[in-house]
Amino acid sequence: MKLKEYAKLINKLAEEYPDALVVYASDDEGNSFQKVNHAGTVGFFNGNYHGDFIDLGSVEENGDNDFEEYVGKKPNAVCIN
Repeated sequence: MKLKEYAKLINKLAEEYPDALVVYASDDEGNSFQKVNHAGTVGFFNGNYHGDFIDLGSVEENGDNDFEEYVGKKPNAVCIN
């Protein structure tokens, strides 16, 4: 799902349920739930099921040393929790 599509869907829910808490499941089976505590982090996702996410701040701070492959590239993901 792309961010624009997600925003459209979440805005529709916000209109209908403006005071609802936002929670997330700890895993696919819903074994536990927690409150969402931040709005999101911009970064890079490699796209596979067990993919790695590298936040943009880490790339900007440590780019050439640890994340050379991402330096100068446009982020492709937003981590929502």
